[in-house]
Amino acid sequence: MNKLKSISVLFFVLVTLSGCKKNNSLADNNFHDKTFDWKISVPEDYEKVDLKQKVDIKGDTTLAKKKHSIVVFKKDEANYFAVNYEDFFGSDVRALDLNMRLKDFLLLKDVGKVYPKGKMGDYSVSTENISGLPFRRAKIEITEDGKKVVTLVIFSRGFNDKIFVNSIVYEDEDDGKEMIDLFKKSTFKK
Repeated sequence: MNKLKSISVLFFVLVTLSGCKKNNSLADNNFHDKTFDWKISVPEDYEKVDLKQKVDIKGDTTLAKKKHSIVVFKKDEANYFAVNYEDFFGSDVRALDLNMRLKDFLLLKDVGKVYPKGKMGDYSVSTENISGLPFRRAKIEITEDGKKVVTLVIFSRGFNDKIFVNSIVYEDEDDGKEMIDLFKKSTFKK
């Protein structure tokens, strides 16, 4: 009987701890994600999107509602960033890079649904350090009739068995620069 009690108590403790494992927090405009120990400060004029409700952003809701969504903040309907992660089980750097490229074009496909006359404009890939860690930065511009209508900037990086993806979507250049700068100032505990 004591053995059964001990097992029951142990099971209860494990269930309780597993439930507390991933609690992201937002306090005083500071967001903390415990999965990646990532912290970002967001200005008051940004709104945290409740993913359980109707998502009011310009674009396919799949941009915000991913299997492993972390957070979505929006400046307004057409300027927002969505952060999520994807599981990745591999150790090959080439496979990781290919997987991140695929994410670029899947995001482009989703945004393309909003801009059906849009054509892919400039596409560039570079590396940028965020909190001392190298991130892949992809920038994609979508044009209509030769005029840029929306820009996507995607920061991604492998963390062990996960790929962290921050998709910044903007129509307004100043808002886009501000969102990119917010991410550049964010921190990851190493």
